[in-house]
Amino acid sequence: MPAKILVVDDERDLEALMRRKFRREIRHGEFLIDFAEDGEAALEKVRSDPDIDLVISDINMPRMDGLTLLNHLAEYEEQLKTIIISAYGDMSNIRAAMNRGAFDFVTKPIDFQDLLITIKKTLDQLDVLKEAIERRLTAERARSNLSRYVPPGLVDTLASRDEPFGPPREQEAAVLFVDIRGFTTMSEAMSPAAVMEMLRAFHTRIEAIIFDHGGTLDKYIGDAILATFGVPDARADDAHMAYLCAREMLASLAAWNEERQVSGDAPVRVGIGVHHGPIVLGEIGSDRAMEFAVIGDTVNTASRLQTMTRKLDSDLVVSEALVTRACAGGVGHAGQLHDELSDRGQQQLAGRSQPVRVFALPGPACDSGTTAKLP
Repeated sequence: MPAKILVVDDERDLEALMRRKFRREIRHGEFLIDFAEDGEAALEKVRSDPDIDLVISDINMPRMDGLTLLNHLAEYEEQLKTIIISAYGDMSNIRAAMNRGAFDFVTKPIDFQDLLITIKKTLDQLDVLKEAIERRLTAERARSNLSRYVPPGLVDTLASRDEPFGPPREQEAAVLFVDIRGFTTMSEAMSPAAVMEMLRAFHTRIEAIIFDHGGTLDKYIGDAILATFGVPDARADDAHMAYLCAREMLASLAAWNEERQVSGDAPVRVGIGVHHGPIVLGEIGSDRAMEFAVIGDTVNTASRLQTMTRKLDSDLVVSEALVTRACAGGVGHAGQLHDELSDRGQQQLAGRSQPVRVFALPGPACDSGTTAKLP
């Protein structure tokens, strides 16, 4: 792709001379040269063409001189470079131009071989600058992507790693599934725009609570959300934080349903399943489409526990493994969990050969007017 060069000079003969001196570079597609008769015309071209790489400008011109033009070009310092042309003895103006951001200068009468070397040197430096800017933008995009999935406090740590979540590996983690009950029925009575607005409000609330409890947002699955606690790095209190997160979700939804009731909107009820155990985490997919994911029986079991909330008429169902781990994660957790949860015994989960002992939160906890008591 040719370098776009804008030459700014009120001498009309310079255009023909430049095209003749650099005809080889123009013919080979290295340079694409345009001209402006003064600073005002040059500034208009720069503003209308963001692809201009280099401005070569005389200092002494009518309407707007080269030094004034440099002041205006300062806002484009990451986009283009400037070379100043001035008389050999006009050192004070040359110094002023360099202080205002000019990259280099050539003197009159112009030595075109020297100008060609200066142009190529300047363009090389511009390539280095653009590469650095692209690396910065890539890093910012990576940080932005990370912030969608992990708590803000973890972003700096993960952004400094070559592989933020590390190579595929097995570890212990708590897995939480939350799903809106009766979503299909709700959607039938709502416009598509209203459904999207409701989902965004729901996701915004749930996402904030996940991050507040140190969780990682693994993915949205329609109206459901999969979150993990202990990813990428396991902690002793992962299971307890997952449980507290589920309780906070129910409390937040109860408050939201009170607002929705005032507005005449239907309440939003959810089912939440939480399990703790070994997971495999890493990138899955093909070279064309990759994504980070957690997989394994622990994930499947958490999903089945969420489904079990309907059968047990509870908004929150957790596994014995989750309770055991949460109680082991800190002093005082055992009494708290056992006081709040009801032992529902061994339950056969769909797709599993072995039953799972489960605990459930008694009664609906996110209905309007029945705000869940937080532990």
